[in-house]
Amino acid sequence: MKKSERLNQELIYLSDKKVFHLKELEEAFAISERTALRDIADLEQLGLAFYSETGRSGGYHITNSKLLLPIRFNTAEINAIFFALQAIKNISETPYSNAYQKIQVKLLKNLPTRLQKQINLQEEFVQYVSQPSLNKVTFFDLLLKACINNDLVLAENQQFIKEKQKLQLLDLFYQAGNWFCHAYNLDLKRWFVLRLDKFKVVKQLKPDRVIMSKNELSESYQEYEQKHYCIPYQCLLTKAGEQKVKYNSYPIMKVIHNRQGIYLNGSYNKEELHYLVDYLISLGSEVKIIKSRELKEKYLEKLQRIIQQY
Repeated sequence: MKKSERLNQELIYLSDKKVFHLKELEEAFAISERTALRDIADLEQLGLAFYSETGRSGGYHITNSKLLLPIRFNTAEINAIFFALQAIKNISETPYSNAYQKIQVKLLKNLPTRLQKQINLQEEFVQYVSQPSLNKVTFFDLLLKACINNDLVLAENQQFIKEKQKLQLLDLFYQAGNWFCHAYNLDLKRWFVLRLDKFKVVKQLKPDRVIMSKNELSESYQEYEQKHYCIPYQCLLTKAGEQKVKYNSYPIMKVIHNRQGIYLNGSYNKEELHYLVDYLISLGSEVKIIKSRELKEKYLEKLQRIIQQY
């Protein structure tokens, strides 16, 4: 690691500390005592304000609680930032949809001319093909805040329940061109996976009952998964099938390699069997269902309906 990069990393490392010791820097950055002492002197020149104390409770005491020092990025990190900005532009159904271009312009203007030219060339010769959002999400901002703040919301999403529901959201996730959430219905005491674009009404509520903490929500969902996603299945994959699964898979799916071949293992909830059937059909001839019998039968029924169209 270059010295300038190491100093930058040391600033980040110290940004939330009030006291640090020489030995900490030596161990964290694999440097000698002599190098650590030189780095501390350089950090002081860069603007890190501290005083040293000897003795048992001694060390370097940082006097500015927030480090208002410039964090510098190397060329590889800058390239990574611009690659990421380009890659997420198509996932545009968020409260920040219009911000990506502005962020890119601001970042670009703060770069040296040489790096600006490099980024412009990168955009000219590197094509970004990412999966776009398929549907507009009206209440993304409210749902995101509800998830972060663990708020209780009154919502209308008619995928499973026709009337309004009182929900707590565990998380939001992006899958196959759509945004989803894991939502706990407080009245029914049941978990649902809901598409965000299907929400027609969302209102924040003051809790009229004891709601679960974030940890309790997470534990509740894990228990739900174990209880309801209880029917095991197994499929044989080709190498091309494995690549397709890696590109688009679900958290409860696992790809297993053994001497016999490549397998897709998992378990499903009977209520959501049709989603799994559609997913496996999307893999085409790169998958063969080994078990369960029910899954195989539903898969063949769906294939027959497709064939009958021709």
